[in-house]
Amino acid sequence: MRKRNIRIQVRLNDIEYEKLLDDTAKSKENISDYIRKLILGKDIKEKPDYEFYEVMKQLSKIGVNLNQIAHKANSINVIDKDYYNQEAKNWHELSRQIKSKYL
Repeated sequence: MRKRNIRIQVRLNDIEYEKLLDDTAKSKENISDYIRKLILGKDIKEKPDYEFYEVMKQLSKIGVNLNQIAHKANSINVIDKDYYNQEAKNWHELSRQIKSKYL
């Protein structure tokens, strides 16, 4: 665990302070964590709303169903398993892109 024992003070004008408060509220970070992330060059993204998480939940269910279909298809050889495997890969990539953009 890193010990933080250096304290700094920064003076801001009203406009700068309001922007800082607005940005931290959007990111759901406290001011200290927000500034540390800025210093370290980390990506600070606005946290998604409730709808995003509902969409991700639905994508997750679809992914589970797709994997179950692919598993069954592979075991009974009734449908094109390569097609379904590719679709599963496409779904996982889409899910990764959505998470990367919003989280």
